[in-house]
Amino acid sequence: MLLYPPSIVMPIYGIFTAIGIMLTFLRFFVRASISRTRHTRNPFGLDDLFILVGLVIVCTCAAIQFYKSIHGNGGEATSSTTKAHEAIVEYKIDFAMLVIEKPAFGAIKLSLLLFYRGIFGHWSSFQKINNWLMALIMAWTLSFMLADLFLCGAHPEYQWILDQKPNRARCGDKGLLLILFGLTSVITDALVVGLLLLYLRRLRLRFSKRFAAYGVFLLGGTSTLAGILRTIFLCVAYPHGRLTWGYISPPEAKVPPTLKVINPTFWVMMEMLLGLWAANLPTLAPLVRTINNRFRSSTFYRTFSRSDRIDTIKPATALRTTAHLRPLKTWNESYNDSKAMSEEHPLV
Repeated sequence: MLLYPPSIVMPIYGIFTAIGIMLTFLRFFVRASISRTRHTRNPFGLDDLFILVGLVIVCTCAAIQFYKSIHGNGGEATSSTTKAHEAIVEYKIDFAMLVIEKPAFGAIKLSLLLFYRGIFGHWSSFQKINNWLMALIMAWTLSFMLADLFLCGAHPEYQWILDQKPNRARCGDKGLLLILFGLTSVITDALVVGLLLLYLRRLRLRFSKRFAAYGVFLLGGTSTLAGILRTIFLCVAYPHGRLTWGYISPPEAKVPPTLKVINPTFWVMMEMLLGLWAANLPTLAPLVRTINNRFRSSTFYRTFSRSDRIDTIKPATALRTTAHLRPLKTWNESYNDSKAMSEEHPLV
């Protein structure tokens, strides 16, 4: 019995991707309408460009997984009972995912760093560390993407041929490369989140705003947790030879419990999708403030907040405190009172 059947996994991918699209749309809406000023002709920045690139790649990865569930082997590992055309589909999809997921991770992390550079950029120490991290992530993204693309040299088609056992001699170590990427992905996540948390403590924020900011970082930590689970799977599967070229799982083979519980493809998708959410949420702060201010200025909020204040007043002070709450005079009554006052006390 599969722990990650397509009937459950595909709706999760669809819902999480739709939420990512909605958050990105709200991000651009906030930049174009709320955050725009008279002195800013172009309200968008490089962080918006990188998050858009990340969104396109994440949506592509979700579409690839839908295609895999229909034309592949339904999420099961390639075994001796897998049909030839299903195995080829699996190999092609694995190759495509390995190549394009790298720029997705890199774009999302760069978008987050660029966004917070506008907040903490007045600290020169932050600028130096931030620039160093951006250069590191760009080099990390490019190096692993090229390593996956040219793992078999000038013949990337070797990675999706049916008989992959000859690749053990003519291609690089696929399993070791996967483990290195998983470990470094978690490390770069920790560096990015750690830097932002370090400088967030220097801002003088109220408890509510600080709590909301930490909540966003907690979501980013959940994305990192997904990467940790994926890395645990790889570290357990590699010694068993399950990441070597041409490995086919025998039907009677004993599978370690860790490999049964963790599906690396699922957690890769969760890592990308949750990272997309975490990179978009901080940019929606102006929208949240606008909605909160309009709600507080509404008649509904003022009526109920005033009634709550009256209910909590002690009887001894009720008359003295609520004296100003008697009905207001009409315009005619106010005019007549002012006219009578002017007749009694004429100006000299």
